[in-house]
Amino acid sequence: MHPKKYLFILLILSFSTLTKSQAQNSSIINEPGLSYFVSLNYGYQMSGIKSEDFVSSNYTPLFNISAGKWFNPYFALRIGYKGFYFNYIEDDTKHHYNFFYGEAVVNFNNLVFPSSINKSWSLLLHAGAGYFYNHVYGSPNICANIGVQNNFQIASQFQMTLDITPIIGWGIYQGDKDILPGITVGVLYLFNSN
Repeated sequence: MHPKKYLFILLILSFSTLTKSQAQNSSIINEPGLSYFVSLNYGYQMSGIKSEDFVSSNYTPLFNISAGKWFNPYFALRIGYKGFYFNYIEDDTKHHYNFFYGEAVVNFNNLVFPSSINKSWSLLLHAGAGYFYNHVYGSPNICANIGVQNNFQIASQFQMTLDITPIIGWGIYQGDKDILPGITVGVLYLFNSN
């Protein structure tokens, strides 16, 4: 099955649970102290979004590790790391990179439906910037990290995540505006500060 079909199926499954999930409640973010979180995600990315970029040799593994803090049911800040390499259709080189980022996270569900904050499903919008270092070019860069994340409650302090986020910058691999779209799934752990 083509990777685009996997992406489409994941999106349909994640959004089809909205109606069912709204009826299930969880007070995890509202419980005192359970405001810190760490997450580990794995998935795939590719360089570019043009039709010629959708070839199997252009897909590479993507790791995303992050940690942050919810300040209230609506807003969080987090820092993270993405890597380790991407392919580019113009050459056969593994473009190793490191991307360290910081971003703001908004819980869209809680903003739109404030009367029913405690949900086992949340749609998060996140955006920020970070330090991108391409080891092939040997040059640093500041890039944007903008995306959408679905979180599903699977246990009292654990959530499953589905994240669709591109890294957007200038001069990542072709000397002008570039994009590295990626999709990852993973686990997020909520804990207190004690």
